[in-house]
Amino acid sequence: MNNQEPQNQSKITEEANVQNRRRFIKGATAATPVVLTLASPSVLGGLLCLSQQLSGNLSGTPVGGCVKGKNPAYWKSPLNKGAWPSGFSYGTGTSTSVCSTPTYSGGTRFNDSSVGFIGDSISTIMREILCGSITNTNACFTAALLNSVAVPNYILTKSEVLALRNGSLAPPSPFPNTNAGKVAFFQTTW
Repeated sequence: MNNQEPQNQSKITEEANVQNRRRFIKGATAATPVVLTLASPSVLGGLLCLSQQLSGNLSGTPVGGCVKGKNPAYWKSPLNKGAWPSGFSYGTGTSTSVCSTPTYSGGTRFNDSSVGFIGDSISTIMREILCGSITNTNACFTAALLNSVAVPNYILTKSEVLALRNGSLAPPSPFPNTNAGKVAFFQTTW
């Protein structure tokens, strides 16, 4: 009888090990979707371009290939006027505070042909539009446009910014296709 007891004990231990492995494998299999979710680009910090967000298509630009741009406060600062892209003019002047003292003159207007918002009723100089609140729709469009031309691999292309402006393109879900929704979307791209 003493010989059978160690054999029974060995079988019980072996069966317990098999059961533990099965539980582990089941648990690991159940966790796989969570692991895959954690590996998604948005969780890992990679930015998708707008076209990728809208279509779900990751071809063309690698995940994380798009970058955020600068906000309206950056673009309005005279200290950053050298960052304005070719074809866009900040204007001329010497003050370090463009919004409080009108010491700047000239500059690209919102509806200039170089901008692309041709036919738009707003003819204000872009620099002056940027002096508004960062929740101002036109300040957001201006910053997005400057980003699309000046920032390599910005989330939006110039044509996408123009399409958002003229209404032929809606922002990605969950942002509503309203001015407030577009502003909220733009704020995620800075």
